[in-house]
Amino acid sequence: METMNSQIMLIVIGLTMLVLVGGGLLFTMLLGKTRKETQAKLDRFKARFVAGARGGPQSGRSIRVGQEETGLAGILADMMPKKEELQARLVRAGLTITLGRYAMICGGIAIGTLLVALILGINFVLALGFGVVAGVGGPHFVVGIMMKRRIGRFTDQFPEAIDLMVRGLRSGLPVNECIANIGRELTAPTGTEFQRIADSMRVGRTLEDALWDTANRLDTAEFKFFVISLVVQRETGGNLGETLANLGGILRQRHAMKLKIKALSSEAKASAWIVGLLPFIMFGLLMTVNAGYAMELFINPKGTIALIAGLVWMGVGVFIMARMVNFEV
Repeated sequence: METMNSQIMLIVIGLTMLVLVGGGLLFTMLLGKTRKETQAKLDRFKARFVAGARGGPQSGRSIRVGQEETGLAGILADMMPKKEELQARLVRAGLTITLGRYAMICGGIAIGTLLVALILGINFVLALGFGVVAGVGGPHFVVGIMMKRRIGRFTDQFPEAIDLMVRGLRSGLPVNECIANIGRELTAPTGTEFQRIADSMRVGRTLEDALWDTANRLDTAEFKFFVISLVVQRETGGNLGETLANLGGILRQRHAMKLKIKALSSEAKASAWIVGLLPFIMFGLLMTVNAGYAMELFINPKGTIALIAGLVWMGVGVFIMARMVNFEV
């Protein structure tokens, strides 16, 4: 009878997980519709003004330069899914490690977490799940934070870079020299990215190709606006200094709007953090007061089922709350 009840509980939990995951995916698709439409418009601009700008072979080769590895690192790198996207994330985060080393770090974290969980007496299946989550999700989460911070610094510095370019254009300097000045005057990451553009042009690449490669690498709307302004001006003519000055003003207004939205949504974000961290805080207190009682969640099969169901339920809830307070500007 007890075995039958456990099987029924597992079936109910499985169906609940499927419903929650399906609902979360549907919710994500609905929230991401606006972003996809914006990206489609930008892609149409790229296809209109630059041949092969939608991530052609050249952009793919630029990511793979120097990434051929041998030995264990090469084997692990070949096993990684979506290698181009992972390498692009590492470059966007400003990391210089290879994909093979990233895979070795993930594997080391996964094995270490598995061994620690087994030493603590946790069920092997649950310990293996913790190892996979820590090895795959942990580095991915850290890289995402580093990428977000680097892109944020670039966005904060970008209006200053545009102002520097406007002053250079008004003083009579060509566009190439203005870009090189930005690379020399500003700090990383903005100065580094513009220096890469200047170096690409020195080795024979055209301005449009170098700009679109950087736009694909950074994947920010602000820089794509800048690239489109330059490409349109080169096609149609006009006062580029005035165009970039207006763009700088628009980007500052856009940044101010983002800060306003961040302030207005701070309460909802704090609530999401509290709801997400409270179960772990309570578990830590239980481990301090009565470790044997808390470890029943990992040792007892029924406790393991309840723990998995609770983590899935809480994860879906936190994910939905995070998407609700993530606004596109």
